[in-house]
Parts: sequence; structure tokens; C-alpha cells
Amino acid sequence: MYWKNSMKDRIIGHLNQQRPGPLMILVGGMHGNEAEGVYAIERVFEQLKEYTINGEIIGVKGNLAALEQQRRYLAYDLNRCWNEAHLRYLRSEAFNHDKPEDQEAIALLEIVDRYAHQDFTTKILADLHTTSAQRGSFVIVPEYYADHPVIEALHIPVVVNMEYFLKGTLLNYGCDRGYLSFAFEGGQIGSPEAVDLHVAGVWSMLLEAGAIEDAPASLKEEQADYLKHLAWDLPNRVTAKSMHVVHEGANFQMEEGYFNFKEVSKGEVLAHDKDGPIVAPQDGLIFMPLYQKEGSDGFFIVDLDE
Repeated sequence: MYWKNSMKDRIIGHLNQQRPGPLMILVGGMHGNEAEGVYAIERVFEQLKEYTINGEIIGVKGNLAALEQQRRYLAYDLNRCWNEAHLRYLRSEAFNHDKPEDQEAIALLEIVDRYAHQDFTTKILADLHTTSAQRGSFVIVPEYYADHPVIEALHIPVVVNMEYFLKGTLLNYGCDRGYLSFAFEGGQIGSPEAVDLHVAGVWSMLLEAGAIEDAPASLKEEQADYLKHLAWDLPNRVTAKSMHVVHEGANFQMEEGYFNFKEVSKGEVLAHDKDGPIVAPQDGLIFMPLYQKEGSDGFFIVDLDE
């Protein structure tokens, strides 16, 4: 069965030259229809062959089963299951764990937990995603990490407060285990620049964290310039204020023309479902409008940080 892949199938790359430094765990494809992060990690590991590495860098595929079928998930969302109740289920030998995502989550849990108590200068867990709407370049991180140098090195919008709306994410579990853990959204699903944006972001993380011993000084500036160019007209930092949840069978349909960080007004019709129009609950900026069939996050409203 497809979910019984070995750990070898999951690992994109693994570099450890026995030098002190940071730990960087890069996860791509937590959602199987978002393969751009996987392609970017593969490219970065090819490029890293010519450099001296400090610390340890690990590239991991998230949902192998869903990636094979190019679907967001098969049984359940792998990036919404990292809560205490589900973790107890995954860790218990009393259950068969026969759902595809069970095996995916158990394998990722093993990797994250294995390194949680090891000594590094810093431990970073970066979860690479793409969005179904345009202008999808941003990083989601808890507010207490928003000013971290690695986050600032990405030069794209920082979105805080999302942990109050999105429960059970790998991001949240990583933070609980002591990682600088965040979701790096690198553009629109299937867009030409998505892989390039992810590659630039990963390089910026690695360089800022001190993972590359002999990188030329110009490399950091080149990556920063590219990221700044893509995000020149986007806000620096926003706070999530509200969320519209899509329930199963709701027939949710987003209105056309919305993209990340577009201004909306209270009462504006943003979408429809079987019960009629869905309006913006407040003034603000729309965030992650849902333009795909799978997923329960209809849209968010965010506001500029004062």
C-alpha cells in the first residue's frame, strides 16, 4: 500500500558535516497538491553540494500518499492533526493507524521529536506551502517569533495571531517542542515563480541562521533583493482578526477577483454557500481566500499592525 513508504522515500536530503551550528528541518508537501516546496528543497540540496555546512540540514516530504495523487489530503488534513488528542492516538499501540495520514504523521512525529532535545545553536522547522489565491507570499509565525532575524531575513509579510484560528498545525507543534517553527507560503499553487520564491526563501533562512560556512557575501543580498522585489507592495506585518470556516457539504464558492491582502469592507459579499451570501464581518484585508475544492479555511480577515 502506498502509505507504507520507508523513511528513505521521505527524506529529500540530509547534510551533516559534523560541524557545530543550527538545525534546519525543511518540510515540503504537507498538502499533496502543493509540491512546489518539495521541488525547491530538491533544488537547494543540489546547490548545497558545493558548500561547507554548519550544523545539520534535513529536507522532508510531508504527505507522500497525497503527493502521489496530487490531492491536499486523502483521509484527513495532515496540517490540522497536531493536537494533543490526535497525538495520543498516533502514539498509542492500541490502534491500527490504518489511515494514510496516520503513517505520514507518525513518520514526521518521529523526525521532529528525535531532534527536539539535541543541541544546536538554534533549531528551525520551516513548513513550505503555496496558496490557492494570488499574492501568496508571506510567513505565518507566532507573535513572539515575529521579530526573529531568520523571519526578518525573508522580507515578506509576517502574519501573526493565526494560531488562535488554525488548530493542530505542524507549526504549533514545532513551537511547543522548542523549534523556531513557521509556515513559509511561497506563492500561488502552480505559479511559475513559486519554486523560485521558495528557493530564495530557504537560502535566506540558511544564510541568516549561519548554516553555510563559505557562502559569498553577495549571495545573501541577492536572495534578499529577489524576495523584496516580489513583496514590494505587500504589508510588512498583519494580525489575523477573523476566520470563515467551511463546513462539509456547504458548497462554498469564493467570489472571483480576491487575492491575499486585498482590502475589503464590512458587509461586502465575499462568497456564497448553500445558505446564501457570505459577507466580510469587518473592514480589513482578505487573507487566504479559498479557490480550491478541498480545505475548511474559507478566508481570513487580517489587519495592519499599528
